[in-house]
Amino acid sequence: MTKKKIIFVYNAKGGKWNYILDTAHKYASPSTYECNLCQITHDLKMRKPWRNYIDSSPHELRFLHLEELEDFGLNDYKDQLPICLEEINGKYEILISKQEMNEYKSEFDLINSLNDKL
Repeated sequence: MTKKKIIFVYNAKGGKWNYILDTAHKYASPSTYECNLCQITHDLKMRKPWRNYIDSSPHELRFLHLEELEDFGLNDYKDQLPICLEEINGKYEILISKQEMNEYKSEFDLINSLNDKL
């Protein structure tokens, strides 16, 4: 198996303060929360099945937040978040689109989809 470079981009800002605000928003008004990747993989902390998947993956997984797009040359995707990309020879291809990501109901849907694609 070839080790792949997979990048997940949350539709949320990083940092402790943003984490607190996002967590409150998720619980207070889940229907208006705009990051399903966050919604399905985190409660007050990362969900254990997702953590186990990340820890056991043979691939290089990277997680970025909204404000990091520019640092990685990913500004073209800012209206398509959350998203999962694969870096191939310095170029990015969409592995899981915003639309597909938003259809997942749990971390298991995401894990199963990744297993099928990778």
